[in-house]
Amino acid sequence: MPKHEVINLQPLTQQYVDQCPVEDGFHMRGMAMTRIEVFTDAAFAFAVTMLVISIDQIPRSIPELVAISKYIPAFVLSVAQMVFIWHNHSVWSRRFGLEDSKTVFLSVALVITVLVYIYPLKMMFEGFFSWISMGYLPSQYDLNNYAELRLLFYYFAAGFLIICLLFIAMYRHALNLRTQLLLRESEIYQTQTNIKIRTVMAGVCVLAFIAPALVPDSWVPFTGTIYALIWPLVAWTEKTRYQQWQQMNLGS
Repeated sequence: MPKHEVINLQPLTQQYVDQCPVEDGFHMRGMAMTRIEVFTDAAFAFAVTMLVISIDQIPRSIPELVAISKYIPAFVLSVAQMVFIWHNHSVWSRRFGLEDSKTVFLSVALVITVLVYIYPLKMMFEGFFSWISMGYLPSQYDLNNYAELRLLFYYFAAGFLIICLLFIAMYRHALNLRTQLLLRESEIYQTQTNIKIRTVMAGVCVLAFIAPALVPDSWVPFTGTIYALIWPLVAWTEKTRYQQWQQMNLGS
């Protein structure tokens, strides 16, 4: 742990760690929900309600039902993104069970970012489906020129980048507390792997942020496909780290 960082955390006992359930080779030290985790869960639930297809309009006919149903694909992907972020925070909480001041700060920062990120997220997915369906699937938002589209892409990339950086900070915080948490060597390696994965994702966000400014107007919509790089790069990172772990074990 860095000398300048002072964290008052009661070290766990080996007996406690040994009786914790194990998931994916990791002892879940935080199975009992902390107050900050409950708060974060409630905030994510509120964020999902903000994605409701139409909060002030109830369909009164089949044509109206069909019209509202055209927003479902964007709604589903937006909720899926929220669930992905929530699940990542849930896994982190269950693995480490932290509730110190830095954990509270990072979790609240994540909640604030998500509540702001929810708007460009919905605009991005509605715009994407409207674009690929040539307008059949509508968008509730108006983009009048390419400058506004670029601004939306900057907003989305910045929000996603901040979320990645917050998860990096959370895993680094847990790693700094490896002694108090009695992290095993394999758990330390998994934590380092999670940091590398989020760093890869952050790198993609930086590329997605820069790209709209470097291409002609007609190419701006295609820069959103940069996010598709996340899946193969994350898969490659996980595979590489697993192979390195296997080699380390064979060498020992």
